[in-house]
Amino acid sequence: MTQIATVTEVTGPGTVRVTVARQTACGHDCEKCAGCGAQAGSVTVTASRDMPLREGDRVEIYSGGRVLGIAALVYLLPVALFLVCYLLFPGLGEGQRYAMGGCGFALGLAAAAGYDRRARREGRVSYRVTRKL
Repeated sequence: MTQIATVTEVTGPGTVRVTVARQTACGHDCEKCAGCGAQAGSVTVTASRDMPLREGDRVEIYSGGRVLGIAALVYLLPVALFLVCYLLFPGLGEGQRYAMGGCGFALGLAAAAGYDRRARREGRVSYRVTRKL
């Protein structure tokens, strides 16, 4: 997965800190849609490099396939656990089944957050500058 980023700091030989603008499905073309109130954010990460770069340079960065796997975990696991916990108890009342599903959803969110923290700590997601723009 490639994204456009801006170099914010040259941290050492072979590494830079880059800021990537977060995009949403709407693309933040607010003047055309009357505004939903969504605000653009940014993420700062450390990326490896094999070219000379300076602060302010616009670059293309590449992150491996693990990013998509982590995103699938974050979005799918809570929903899957909601459904499993809801369907596991057919003898309970509807409200109780929803409560069980809510517990499964919360468990899925907690598991995804825990995995995210561990992945960051262990450096499972890496970024690499592929070219200067």
